[in-house]
Amino acid sequence: MKKINLDINEGESLAIIGESGAGKTTLGRVLVGLQRPDAGEYLYDNINVWKNRRAMKRLRKEVQYIYQDPISSLNPSKTIYESMSFPLRKQGLRGDALRERVSELLKEVGLNAGEVESRYPSQLSGGQLQRVNIARALSVNPRVLIADEPVTMLDASYRIGIIDLLVRLKKERNLTLVFITHDLAISRYLDYRISGVRGIVMYGGIIVERGDLNSLIKNPRHPYSQYLVNSTIDIVNDGELQSVSKSNVENITRAEIGCPYSTHCPFVMEKCKEKEPLLMKIEENREVACYIYGG
Repeated sequence: MKKINLDINEGESLAIIGESGAGKTTLGRVLVGLQRPDAGEYLYDNINVWKNRRAMKRLRKEVQYIYQDPISSLNPSKTIYESMSFPLRKQGLRGDALRERVSELLKEVGLNAGEVESRYPSQLSGGQLQRVNIARALSVNPRVLIADEPVTMLDASYRIGIIDLLVRLKKERNLTLVFITHDLAISRYLDYRISGVRGIVMYGGIIVERGDLNSLIKNPRHPYSQYLVNSTIDIVNDGELQSVSKSNVENITRAEIGCPYSTHCPFVMEKCKEKEPLLMKIEENREVACYIYGG
């Protein structure tokens, strides 16, 4: 990942799109403070968290990460109640107040505390476990949720329910939502459920295109974005959301010099192999890193 320049405004929704190896998860880990880049700044409320311990501590409380694998995110030897209780105990809750708060949080994500809190992770479905992970993230009253492929490892029947839950929580709590996905079907559904979602497309560790998610999906401008959109079709059957590839997915192999997509691009020019293009504005709310549009 390099040369990432990204602003996220409070209360907005952002979709980060790209195939495995594009740098999406690395960016997500940087945003939540789990990984530090070799250079650059990360400003949270205009304070560089890399140079301010108090700001970093606040960031790690207010920006919560929802992992791709709902099973490995929970301690298999702890009951759901024990896992939910840990962050709440750190807030000073005990006894009836603690049990009531656990019940409230589980209810908020669509789970019945009486049915799940005494169980272990191995006794719940993937969809239930992801709801527990979301509830645990909510326990610290975050301002930002970063959902890293939150439905990728779930059965198709659970996917829409988890996305709908995140959308509802975003609206009810006025959360900033960052949604990381490789799946265009998921991106389209997210755009359908939330108006005004911004989207960025990543390839080889850089942002190759960004703009309004709806127009980005309907009219992709970067050759890689076009490839992503044209290589998948969406299927919705009985509430199940799936994306089916129409062609073999390209391996993420970035060129070491020039545009990282130059080894795959059907429109490659000589200068694409010599110098990496920078993001340039080509229309209102659309930036593309591609020499096709000048530069």
